[in-house]
Amino acid sequence: MKESPSLNNLRILDLTRIWAGPLGTRTLGDFGADIIKISDPRSPISSEAHVNEKLNRNKQNLAIRLDTEAGRNIFLDLVKISDVIIENYRPRVMRNFKLTYEDIKKINPNIIMCSMPGFGLTGPYSEFPAFGSTAEAMSGIISMMGYEENTPMQTGMSYADPVSAINMVGTILTYSRHRSLTGEGCFIEIDLADSPLGGIGEYIVANSVTGYQRPIQGNSHENFCPHDSFPTINNDEWIAISITTEKEWVTLIQTINNTSLEDPKFSSFKSRKTHESELYEIISDWTQTFSSTDLMETLQKNAVPAGQLSNYHQILDDPHLNSRNYFVDFKTVGQRYDGQAIPGNQLPKKEWKPMSELGQSTREILKNYLGHTPTEIDLLENEGIISTGVSEADPYSDKEP
Repeated sequence: MKESPSLNNLRILDLTRIWAGPLGTRTLGDFGADIIKISDPRSPISSEAHVNEKLNRNKQNLAIRLDTEAGRNIFLDLVKISDVIIENYRPRVMRNFKLTYEDIKKINPNIIMCSMPGFGLTGPYSEFPAFGSTAEAMSGIISMMGYEENTPMQTGMSYADPVSAINMVGTILTYSRHRSLTGEGCFIEIDLADSPLGGIGEYIVANSVTGYQRPIQGNSHENFCPHDSFPTINNDEWIAISITTEKEWVTLIQTINNTSLEDPKFSSFKSRKTHESELYEIISDWTQTFSSTDLMETLQKNAVPAGQLSNYHQILDDPHLNSRNYFVDFKTVGQRYDGQAIPGNQLPKKEWKPMSELGQSTREILKNYLGHTPTEIDLLENEGIISTGVSEADPYSDKEP
């Protein structure tokens, strides 16, 4: 007998925007949760970068004005028949809507509500807007990255966003399990700026005890050399090589077959570290005569730790990922998207759906979930409370409610 997806009995009202929240709810939707994406009828969700298309698959889209009494009442009617609410506005937004947890639990005492503010619901920074890039900057991660002491760098992927998303997924599943056993709802707060801190705990401890501050060291390593990324023959294609033992170093010398590497100044880790820049140049001259794929295979075959630094098109063509059917192709939009990295009983990929357009599910949800008649739905749309189509104005372009 075919097994149902793990979360097919979980209904989530998704009020999240940008990246962290939508990525988390997308993950839950991939496992069969009924995700109702709540959008403002005046706010377009498509973009040239296709960010929303990537993050909002397997979700329905309901376009309602929460800043109106009728729209708020529709939302509260959905609260009565839902399991989870997730939002990532600034704290004042849900207060202004009168949709805080204290308001929500009066309607459904068993609801699980998760807020994902940038800097928490309280404190001097709480009302500041936040993106993953600003959150990771305040977390201290950027102070540990870069190639020069006076030029810190961000991760390039707004690390705080995906970490917060995965934190949210695990927390929602944990408390959903708790509710299934006890019947108790709860309120959860996951702050964007706090999430990355769990990844640098040892450095926080070291600094608090001894004042230690990790130096900026680029791709090099305190205990290994060579340990870096090296250019290959094709433009912007690189290979990482990490020599951790003297045996690996001897093997690398034999593979490169360049007598310059037999110089005594490269004979130990300490001396190699002293002459690291010169060593990098010698190895780079050699790596640039190969493609990253061919060189990776050669070095690995000779037991030298190495791996290509895959760029986007290499990932799409990667034989390992494709053999595991990692990607998903939506023929209706003609694009390939990243799949689901968490193993388990997912919704079958043939049943995955691309992003719903703004208001695409409004009529179905109001009719089938809440019992509204077509006439009532038309009246709500005529009054601007809901939308079943796309509008050009964006109320969030310069301010939030």
